Amino acid sequence: MRQGFFAFLTADPLRGSLRAVEARLLEEARGEALFLVPYPLRDLAEAWRLAWGSLGLKRGRVLYLRRREEAFDQDVAREVAESPLVLLAAEGLPEFLDLIRGSLVLEALLWVHRQGGGVVALGEAGGLLGEAAFYPLEGQVRAALGLSLLRGLALLPRVEERGRFLALSQLVADNPDLVGLGLLENTALRLLKGLGEVWAGGVTLVDAGGAEFTGRGVRGLRVDVLSAGERFPLPVL
Repeated sequence: MRQGFFAFLTADPLRGSLRAVEARLLEEARGEALFLVPYPLRDLAEAWRLAWGSLGLKRGRVLYLRRREEAFDQDVAREVAESPLVLLAAEGLPEFLDLIRGSLVLEALLWVHRQGGGVVALGEAGGLLGEAAFYPLEGQVRAALGLSLLRGLALLPRVEERGRFLALSQLVADNPDLVGLGLLENTALRLLKGLGEVWAGGVTLVDAGGAEFTGRGVRGLRVDVLSAGERFPLPVL
């Protein structure tokens, strides 16, 4: 059985910045993919589906959720579970968290991973999959409990933007059991069991596991800057 994975693409599929990566993911899934989005993104997801037709998409579907009740529908969850490649996108991140947290759809995503498939988060949706979820609110980056598909991790897309690296570092310093992964724009990252692979772009890893906590702050916070082609061990997954 193939090893399941989680992946993160921080570029709009319509821009074509990560076409080589997208084509690789599709090839591994034998040309089949499911776009899972909230209702407001249905038209955009349909445009993504059409754009992927040139990359080898043979069977592409768009599944959108209007209400939380739909995330508990067995037929909807079955459709997710049967896809070898599921792509998540979200607009209002707190609302999407509330939509699928603890649902059958969330269990279906874990099932896809266990069966050797891929769960891919597009753009800001990457900030929802860890134990801590980041989302923008009123010009600032907030953190809440995530979906915990990736235990022990906190992920933050667009980490290069003002205030985002600080938010990630502060969260990891306050929660040293978490490892922070900051993703630059146009980054492709794949997480396998115990291993991270940077396929494109760049990733900043923040780890407070060996840090010294003083009464006034933190010393020895580990920060690694990783670029395309690099692999790194994960203390989780």
